[in-house]
This record gives sequence, structure tokens and C-alpha cells, in this order.
Amino acid sequence: MKTKNDNLTEQKFQAHSAGFDTIAAFSTPPGQSGLAVLRLSGPDAASICDRLFCPYGEKFPKPSQMSGYTMAPGIWAGIDEVVLAAFRAPHSYTGEDVYEISCHGGNAVRQSILDSLISNGARLADPGEFSKRAFIGGKIDLAQAEAVMDMIHAESEQQTQLAFAQLRGRLSQAVRTELDKLYAILAFLETLMDWDEEEARAEDRLQVSRDLSFSENSLKQLADSFRYGRLVREGLSIVIAGRPNAGKSSLLNALTAHERAIVSDIPGTTRDTIEIDLNLEGYLIHLTDTAGLAVKSDDPIEQEGIKRAQEALQNSDLVLWVLSPPLGSSGELQDEMNTIKTILNREQKVLLVLGKDDLRSSVPAEEDPASFAGKYLPEVPTIAWSAKREEDLNALRNILLNFIEHDTLELDVQSENFAVR
Repeated sequence: MKTKNDNLTEQKFQAHSAGFDTIAAFSTPPGQSGLAVLRLSGPDAASICDRLFCPYGEKFPKPSQMSGYTMAPGIWAGIDEVVLAAFRAPHSYTGEDVYEISCHGGNAVRQSILDSLISNGARLADPGEFSKRAFIGGKIDLAQAEAVMDMIHAESEQQTQLAFAQLRGRLSQAVRTELDKLYAILAFLETLMDWDEEEARAEDRLQVSRDLSFSENSLKQLADSFRYGRLVREGLSIVIAGRPNAGKSSLLNALTAHERAIVSDIPGTTRDTIEIDLNLEGYLIHLTDTAGLAVKSDDPIEQEGIKRAQEALQNSDLVLWVLSPPLGSSGELQDEMNTIKTILNREQKVLLVLGKDDLRSSVPAEEDPASFAGKYLPEVPTIAWSAKREEDLNALRNILLNFIEHDTLELDVQSENFAVR
């Protein structure tokens, strides 16, 4: 028996679907596979399926008589054995009658079934049209529509969890809650304005002030969560930079746990940017190794590598600047400091990686990266680093996790082998 709410929902569905045609598209990606799923949505979906689908035996009804959330096996247009699933309006993704056809995933079978739908009155859906209809029908809001694409393109565990929470309406509910609070405050203010001065109480005005302060803090927390959400959704972009032969490629190889970049004692070995994605505790990280910076070269190939490195730096969330002995001439060091300060002036984060730290005891004071950083770049966080020490790699990974989750490069952890300042 239908309730009053069911009738109202059906009325809304009929209103929003008026003028819509029936659309079809594959939900599974192109290419051969064991199975493929094709989705059909619109006012003529049931009648099209009635003409093309023959269920096995009398036990299964024809498509137009199927209840929502039920399935039936059968033959599709003499093409393939399929399983047909019915999602009846308004309790479907789009709010319309939706049927999903699970067929074999060969290219010829897929195309033949799609052609049969088109020839019987359906239209090939535009990209994102199913979600567009779901939005128009009030089944999802814009935040949830965005989450659908995030779920599809998720490459890490954290991306999946965040997208699913948004798809379930967590962000939308948080926004609605704060909006309701502000409307309540506005209504109370209007009430106060209607009162006579002698009726207004000081505690009422104080309550409005407190409520506004609470809402301001809540909205600020919501806005601050954007950074974390963006990093999870898009991935953290890290650029490894520094002078030639500073150990940048060794750092890349250590973070990725395999020999992705060529390492040698010859300066300028890396001439182009090397880009690789890695998964760090469920977070996606876009890691870029660059050609040596802060040097002047007449080599056109090396110049192009430096240009690409500069472009990568401008688009990064975090720069790991490798500073290793030998430090170079005073002019080269000045150029290096100027580059680092330019990055900082763009309000980008920099972590100085004091490389080859296992050699520190044999390095003269004027060549010590830690002494140089403490004297000329005291405001920049540092970490002592040696590719030969596993604990240094673990410390760096912890710093990166802390940066993603808390927007800081500071750690409470201290060790004789590494230090973060």
C-alpha cells in the first residue's frame, strides 16, 4: 500500500521527467571483459525491455511487471543470455524507471545490445546524463554528483572513503545543518526587532552573539576541511628539487621503493622531470623528480629540463629541497637560497632534506648542510637524510602523513638520526 509520501514522490518524479526521453549507456568501461552492464533510464524503458527481453519460464514476469530491486534471467533479442535488473520509479538512481542489463563483455555482444536499444527508441546518453537526471529529480545534490565521479576515479583507500562519505551526504548534511542554524538566528533577530525596547532582554542579545560565534567557528572548520579534501581527492603533489648531484633521484627511489630514476655521481644525470604516483598509507601522492636547479647551463636540453622543473615547482603542494655536500660556490648557494625564498614567497611549503647525512662527520663545517640551513634558512623545516638509513625514510613518511592530515611539517618525534625543526 502506497503512503502519502510515496504519492508525493511519484508526483515529483512525473513533474521532473516530463519531456525526458529514454537514454542508454554502458556503466562498465570499454573493452573486452567477462561481463558488461548496460543501463537504460526513462519513460519508455519498460516498454523497450518488454519488446527485447524474453524471461526464462513463467516464473519471471516481463520487464514492465517486475517489481523494483528484482532480477530476471532471460534472452535479449536473440543476442545473448542476460540478467535484467529493475529499479522502478521513483526509487532508482535517476528517479525514473531504470533497467540494468548484465551481458557478456565481448565487443560484438555489447554493441549489438546497445544497437537494439537505440533502434527501439532509446538514445545514447550524453556523458554524465544519468547523474544530471538524478540531480534534476532531486535524488542527489551537486556535492553528491561530484562524489560519483570521485568514486569512479578513486585510486587510493582515502579517496574512496572520502568520496563515499560525500556520496552518502555527509558534506551536504553539514552545510544544511549550519544553514538551518543561521536561519534560526535570523528569525530570532527579526523577532527581537519587533519587540519594544523595554521587552528586549540583554541576555537575548547575548545569546544571538554566542550563536553567531558558534556558527562562525563551525563554518570555519568546514572551510578548513577543504584543503584536506582536495589533497585526498586530487593527491598530494610533491616536487623534489635541488642542485645537480644533490641526491634527488636517490630520494625518489627510496620513497617509491624501486629504482625509478638513474642514480650516478655525474651531475646532470636527470635532465627531464620524472613523475610517479605512489600510495602512502592510503593517500595518493604525485611525486616529481626534477633536473638540477640553481645552475647556469648553455646546454639547450639541460635548459629545457630546468624550465620544466620550474613549472613543476609552481604547481606543487610541497617541495622537498635536497641540500647535500659539497654545497657549491657562494654564488651558487645564493642562487639556491633565492630560489627557495621565491617558493616560500608564493606561500608554498618547503622541507629541506639535508642529504648524505651519513657523511656529515667527515664534512668540513663550511660544507655542512645543517650548519648552512641553520644560519641562512632558519625558518625552513629540515630533516637529516641518508639513503642508507631506514629510520630516515620512516621519519620522512611520517612527516608527509602529518602534512596531509594536519597541514604542518612539524613533528614531536626526535632522534639522534634525524631532526625536524
